[in-house]
Parts: sequence; structure tokens; C-alpha cells
Amino acid sequence: MHPVQESREPPKPAAVITGATQGIGRFLADEFAKHGHTLLLVARNEAHLADAAKTVAASYGVPVHYAACDLTTGEGCDRVVKALAENGLYCESLVNNAAVLTAGFFQEQEREALLSIVDLNLRATIDLTRRFLPGMIARGAGGVLNVSSVEGFMPVPYHATYAATKAAMISWSRALAYEVMGTGVRICTVAPGPVVTDIHAKAGSENSRYVRYYPQMEPDVLAEAAYRRFMRGNWVILEGWLNKIVAIGVRFVPGFFLIPASGWFFHVRDADGNLVEPKPIRHPDMADHGKE
Repeated sequence: MHPVQESREPPKPAAVITGATQGIGRFLADEFAKHGHTLLLVARNEAHLADAAKTVAASYGVPVHYAACDLTTGEGCDRVVKALAENGLYCESLVNNAAVLTAGFFQEQEREALLSIVDLNLRATIDLTRRFLPGMIARGAGGVLNVSSVEGFMPVPYHATYAATKAAMISWSRALAYEVMGTGVRICTVAPGPVVTDIHAKAGSENSRYVRYYPQMEPDVLAEAAYRRFMRGNWVILEGWLNKIVAIGVRFVPGFFLIPASGWFFHVRDADGNLVEPKPIRHPDMADHGKE
């Protein structure tokens, strides 16, 4: 009896896009599909992923696969790798877009929520990039597009943890871009200002001055520019004249002015425009034991 020889086609290239069911990620999926890329969409909600995959595939005639997973865990990142293998794909382009924002006083935010911000916005980005970058370098092609924020260029009170993860992403991306020079691989980061998505409402900052007064960009406009400049290999992608002024200008503004100005702009407000004040916190050593 002769052994059966299985014929397998070589893996095909795909763009892996995280946070792909809404906002910037959803429009980046359109941009990559529009230019003929096979896609692997990644997010938590399987039903939303299935709808997005069906819509994108029908609109652009490209294969669209998806993987429902929680990227705040190592197991979630494992699932992305497994989904590629199951569909006969390899990661040619990685878009690290998945992110979460919380707004308000640091001491009032849940510890688990703060750690989740770090895990999703930064740890998962580093984890996925480390998994796929060696293959890109070996092939001499491909790239990583990290979706950061203009907040990453400055300290942002009331968005302190979110802004810190985006600052780390910008610094890390620029360093990696230098490391891979000459390999044929692109490492880029796009740093938008406020974009018309529901991330601000989910965070509770929809009434803050930065949402009301800072011009918001449409996500499809940002996605088109980000894809185009990613393909050119721009290290840092700043779209919109005001974002460019902010990113460059904050370098020359002293901290004693910059941080209060940022706090004024990002302070959480209620629907009437009133400042949300910090809640009193009882010292753990001052428990009320009652009167004897």
C-alpha cells in the first residue's frame, strides 16, 4: 500500500485587520479589499464579523475570512495565527487597529479596564507584530500599519492611560521602522485626531471640548489616506492640517502650559457642559466603626 501524498497549495498572502467591524478598521478593510487584498478580519463579535466579511466580499470580489477572538489575551493572538493556517493564508500586511478608550479620573476607573487598555492597545500590537514580522522580513515584502492617535504626541489628562499607550505605539513603530530599513518591509503608524466613530461615546467623553470643537475626520477619508501612505512606506502618517500643527507644535510648548491646556480640552463634561468633578475617595484606614 502506497502512502497517500496530499497536494497542498502554498499559503496565499492576506491583510490581517484587527478591530475590523466598525470605525476606522471597517473602512481600512474596504480600502485593502478595494485594492485586491485577501482579508482576515479580527474582532470580538462573531456576528458582526460575519456581516462585515459578507459585505466586503460582495462589494469587492475578494476572499474575506474572519476570526472572533479577544486580543487582550495570548490565546486570542494564537487564534489569529490558527485562522490564517486554517484558511491557507499568511500575513502579508498587519493592521493593528483594535483599541479601547476610557475617559475620566484615573483613580475612578476600574483596574481591569485600565489593564485591558494596555493589553489591547499595546501588548496585542507587539505580540501580533512579533509573530508576523519575521516572515515578512524573510520574504522581503509586507508591512505593519499601527493605528495610533494624535494624543500620543502629548500627555492627556483624563485620557492618561489611552494616550500613554498611543505614545508608546508611536515611539515603538518609529524605532522598528528604522530597524527594518532595507528589508523591503514597511512599519508605519497613522496618528489621527478625533474621527467620527462611537469610541468617544463609549468612553463617556462625547461632551468633552475636544469632541465638540476639534474637527472630526470621516473614517473613510482617513482610511483612504492611511492605506495610500502605508503603501508608500511613510513612517508616521498625519492627515489633516490641524493634526500636523498639533503633532509638531507640542514639541515646542512647555509642559507647564501644555498639560493644563490639554486638561482643559479633554476634561469630561456632562450633557449641559458642566465639568465632571472627582468623586471623594474614602481612605481605607478610615473605616467607620460606629460609635460605642
